Amino acid sequence: MTEINRKKQKKFTVIITMTILIIILLSSLNLYATYYNTRKTIELTIANQGMLTAQTVLNHFDVHIFEEYLKDEGSSQKLQMLDYELSDAKNYSDAKYAYILKANEENQLQLIVDGLRPEDSGENNGDCCILSNELKKVFVENKPFFTRIENNSSGTNVTAGVPIVGSNKEIIGSLVVNESVATVDKITDEVMKSSIPFFVFSGLFVLFSFGIFLLFQLWLRRDVKVEVGETEETYQVEFHSMLQTMRSIRHDFINHIQVIQGLLKIGREDRAVEYVNSLTNEVESIELPIKVKNPALLILLQSKWVRAQNDKVDMHLLVDDHHFQKIKSIDLIKILSNLIDNAFDATLLLLESERFINIEVKFTQTMYLFKVENIGPTIPEELKDKIFNVGFSTKEERRGVPRGDGLSIVKEVVNRYRGEIDVQSNKNSTTFIVKIPVKS
Repeated sequence: MTEINRKKQKKFTVIITMTILIIILLSSLNLYATYYNTRKTIELTIANQGMLTAQTVLNHFDVHIFEEYLKDEGSSQKLQMLDYELSDAKNYSDAKYAYILKANEENQLQLIVDGLRPEDSGENNGDCCILSNELKKVFVENKPFFTRIENNSSGTNVTAGVPIVGSNKEIIGSLVVNESVATVDKITDEVMKSSIPFFVFSGLFVLFSFGIFLLFQLWLRRDVKVEVGETEETYQVEFHSMLQTMRSIRHDFINHIQVIQGLLKIGREDRAVEYVNSLTNEVESIELPIKVKNPALLILLQSKWVRAQNDKVDMHLLVDDHHFQKIKSIDLIKILSNLIDNAFDATLLLLESERFINIEVKFTQTMYLFKVENIGPTIPEELKDKIFNVGFSTKEERRGVPRGDGLSIVKEVVNRYRGEIDVQSNKNSTTFIVKIPVKS
């Protein structure tokens, strides 16, 4: 048993360890996914904001001036007018830079105007409108676009553009803006800092959930261990009783064989046949005379029936045709086995002709009714409440083993099911009646 318990303990430890590792892995993946989705959400929000800024500039931009410039791109006067118009439109937004991009005939990007005042163009033109590879990859003239551009001087900037529709409903270019102050990383860091409580809460929630899971596993393991222990103890008693009965039957069987052998040796075959017939009737009487659907109850009643036949006890059985599934089998056995054993102890004090036990197991829509009646000594009125106390017994100790735990076990089970137990005892018989409520 020690080796088996050691293996079970080792298996349980491995399961718990694997569970911890899996939960840590899943928790890490969950936090990473949350972080990743948060960054993506931030970038998407910034992208939408960037395209909204570009659309705001476009709404205040006179497209007609740009169309006039396209008709005469060599005119410095029209370029200056376009520059001023774009700068004024930019003032209605938070964009730092606003400019126009157009794909030429070779499908290359062409910077039309940088949106700066003439006095500022020389100072800031290098930071504004670098036609980077990132911009070239995402630029689409006929629909909005967004990208992040890494620049050594200005950091990570958001660039967004929207198409410019001419008077003839054709796309004639794209109005592009660079966000002015905050870079993507700065905004992301700010949002991440504000999300720290959420991440902490998520981590604590995972740890709390794991703690609850671990405690539940430990409680379940202990509960199962207790249940198994109680079940083993209960059935060990019944197995011991059955073993004693089998030993008695074996002893009687040897005696019967010797009698038959003796009759055959002296040539009294007729008496031997008569003796065998009587044994056949006796063996048939050992079979349980009723059908019982509940397997545990069937085995219990069969063992008690055999004992009754062996101890010359007149036993009567009345069991309803029901599975009794609303009560645990172990609890059903605890109640009936202890009550029946108690009845055996009492009725075996009488002569064989007076020994009697009646067992009833009934089912109604609201309760289970268990009734065990025996003829035997009367239980005094003042002891009816004490007989359910642990260790109390009206019988003497047998072979140094304390008596009196059976009825206390019955009482404990009945209380757990919120049932009732009643004792009726007079000079003729003693009856224990147990009622267990049945919940639908």
